[in-house]
Amino acid sequence: MMNWLSLSLVLLGWGVIGAQTGAATDGLPGVFHNWLAAQKKAGDVRVDFGITKTLPTLKSPVQSEGRFWNYADGRFLWETGKPPTAQLRYDGVILDSWEAESNKWHKLDPSQRGMRLWMDFLSGKNLTEENLLREFEVSVPAAGKVTASVILQPKSQRERRDLKQLELKFDAAALRLVQVVVTQGDGGILMMDFKEPKRMTAAERAMVPASGRL
Repeated sequence: MMNWLSLSLVLLGWGVIGAQTGAATDGLPGVFHNWLAAQKKAGDVRVDFGITKTLPTLKSPVQSEGRFWNYADGRFLWETGKPPTAQLRYDGVILDSWEAESNKWHKLDPSQRGMRLWMDFLSGKNLTEENLLREFEVSVPAAGKVTASVILQPKSQRERRDLKQLELKFDAAALRLVQVVVTQGDGGILMMDFKEPKRMTAAERAMVPASGRL
């Protein structure tokens, strides 16, 4: 589950949490609010990204690539590897995963508390600034000339055993997420570098039919 939990957290950084506007709340910097507001106009987009994973047991980092299709209505398809080795798909109702090793789709249980939280992130439903601050401690490192960062740490000690922190790095001027760094409880670090979003093609818009049409 840690693999998909990490990916779910990464998706938090791609506008699938539903833009919330209004005055900044304590702990959430202006760049985060501005970026959230910009996602309302993003539409259906595809984002390609590079993946670098390090573990204490590995002598050198493992590198890969991935693609993320984010639909304005909350659907998404997350894919890693080329050819694909894993996918995470949400059709508006059902969340399921696929791995090349088994070549089978598996439904994930959305009733679990942890999964429910990440589903709120993924689908853009029920997530508010209040909920975000309830679940995470937020810190803001000093901003650079081009980028600004937000660090989220789970308040639950139980969840921190799996996830120590999530760092989101933004291009403050372009209001674009450029990097996500996930620090896992086992000492592993999952770093994702995102390219500029692109508008989906007509074929890509049909890749994830809405629930009931799969």
